[in-house]
Amino acid sequence: MQWRHPWNNMIPEIGQLLMITALAAALLQFLIGLKLFTLDQSLRMTLIKRFTLIQCLSIFLAICCLGYSFLNDDFSVLYIALNSNTNLPVPYKIAAIWGAHEGSLLLWMFLLSFWGVTLAFSKKFNDQDKMLKIYSLSILGLVSLSFILFIIYTSNPFERIFPMPDQGRGLNPLLQDPALAIHPPILYAGYVGLAIPFALALASLLTPHSSSWAGIARIWTINSWLFLTGGIALGSWWAYYELGWGGWWFWDPVENASLMPWLVATALVHSLIVTEKKGLFNSFSTLLAIIAFSLSLLGTFLVRSGVLISVHSFASDPERGLFILMLIGLFTGGALMLFALKQKRSAPLKLELLSRESLLLLNNVFLCSAAGLVMIGTLYPLVLELVNSEKISVGPPYFNFVILFPCIPLLIFVGLAMFSTWNGKGSKLLLRSSRVALLSILIGLVVSLLILSYDTPLTTIGLILAVWTIFTGCLPLIRSRTSSLVKNIPMALAHIGLGIMVLGITVTSSYGITFDDTLGFGQSKTVGEYEFKLVNINDRTGPNYTAKVAMVEIYSENQKIGTVFPEKRVYDTTSPSMTEAGIEANLFRDLFVALGEDLGGDIWSMHLQYKPLLRLIWLGPFIMILGGLVRLFLLKPLSGTVNS
Repeated sequence: MQWRHPWNNMIPEIGQLLMITALAAALLQFLIGLKLFTLDQSLRMTLIKRFTLIQCLSIFLAICCLGYSFLNDDFSVLYIALNSNTNLPVPYKIAAIWGAHEGSLLLWMFLLSFWGVTLAFSKKFNDQDKMLKIYSLSILGLVSLSFILFIIYTSNPFERIFPMPDQGRGLNPLLQDPALAIHPPILYAGYVGLAIPFALALASLLTPHSSSWAGIARIWTINSWLFLTGGIALGSWWAYYELGWGGWWFWDPVENASLMPWLVATALVHSLIVTEKKGLFNSFSTLLAIIAFSLSLLGTFLVRSGVLISVHSFASDPERGLFILMLIGLFTGGALMLFALKQKRSAPLKLELLSRESLLLLNNVFLCSAAGLVMIGTLYPLVLELVNSEKISVGPPYFNFVILFPCIPLLIFVGLAMFSTWNGKGSKLLLRSSRVALLSILIGLVVSLLILSYDTPLTTIGLILAVWTIFTGCLPLIRSRTSSLVKNIPMALAHIGLGIMVLGITVTSSYGITFDDTLGFGQSKTVGEYEFKLVNINDRTGPNYTAKVAMVEIYSENQKIGTVFPEKRVYDTTSPSMTEAGIEANLFRDLFVALGEDLGGDIWSMHLQYKPLLRLIWLGPFIMILGGLVRLFLLKPLSGTVNS
């Protein structure tokens, strides 16, 4: 056992002390907002901002303590002994901080406290909205308090182990990848960011005279939506090249857990637009904010409770799951009760059938319906097992079928909304949109029947809707005056990105080819128009793994177009082998090779794929994210700029 400086031995205890400090700061942050103390409003604001900052700094320093112990291979800490070893490369020792249950929750808490600090020191609040900010920070303090208690008492990342082992178990091989190392922080930032509109929505119920909550909440909802979009896209990309299946989405329950809050957050962004600009749908926006954060808590429960078996799951402790389930009940139930008691009654709405307000509302209904259908397929097996212990699985056939019912009309009305105006008339909208609709149908039919060759009616519909969404997304850029062009860029990019993604999904799903077979050295297999030739397989040693690396040449019309090197990695004797796919790609197609098992006699099983336009599936979200970034950083603030 190597000698350690006494200072190193104290680091986990310092981390514990910092967590307790954060707990005390969160408690005071919550209590100050309740007006339990007789304080001047300005002093109350100052104190709650300071305690929010103290909480954030304490958790950040606690993460630094955990990272320091990881880098120094302190296996006296149980979490480090289970998720690291001396051979683990330094970048993955850092990623291991959030690589399992305890550390990922610590990261979850830091991100929550960080978003709280951004809200506390935001300049988006007017002077009359001071109590809106105070109540929001108080609610965030309660959320932080609950999760810090959860971490300290059930998921302590600084828990000691005695006697200290000489070597750690090592990090899950699935997580030893650059994309997945940064995927959790990005996705968590989206999950946790939904706590801000949740807190603002509840605070708006407690401050009936505040009318600016929607504009403020819209900023943080867009923030969260951006991170969720990026996290989901990055996770999809990782699954594509790392798991060896060659797919981009598998309807895994934990994937669904991230998709559901994304769908509702998308609806919330659009609902807040109407609430901010027209003063409508205030109650609906409040309810969506509650549902969005509740779904992020549900995603945390599904990943952390161990009720699901998934490559994304991090825990298998039912007691922890029960604790999180209680938190979901507390925050969701309490928020809905407050909503029922405090919601503002409004006069009956008189909306034109095809006005912009109506179409945004209709699209939100479709988005929420999609989230509900995904939730049914995800939770139904769990409920059935709870009732009669019967285990079933709901797979892609269910999701691929039911998701069409809300998504097809959603895409139709997303395009129509681009022609609409506030309080507009339906007759003018239909007249303006008819030419683009006919052009989209014509192009979709030509591409389907003449270029790609007809596959199914659903494929043709998908192509038409993709073209329709892209064309209508371009309209604000084409028709806008110079003065309003920049203002319309975010909306245009978001819709264009959606259409491009739909185009990629449609073409890849309909015309992709998958081929599983065996190859010997020097042998070739043809997939579509491409020939794959296995040249040889060599051994390679990495920093903490050994690998079999295949050399596969790819030909088209007897011309070599590339060489790929798929790998089969073994990190240790207790872990399954990991697949590193070989991919030769451009914007128009992906050629995918995954190395299978050694069948003896220099014969190997191989997984080969041809996927046309696959890259559009990730290019679309990238363009959508670009639109959101333009909205946040290049345009004027969404609400007032008076500091409180």
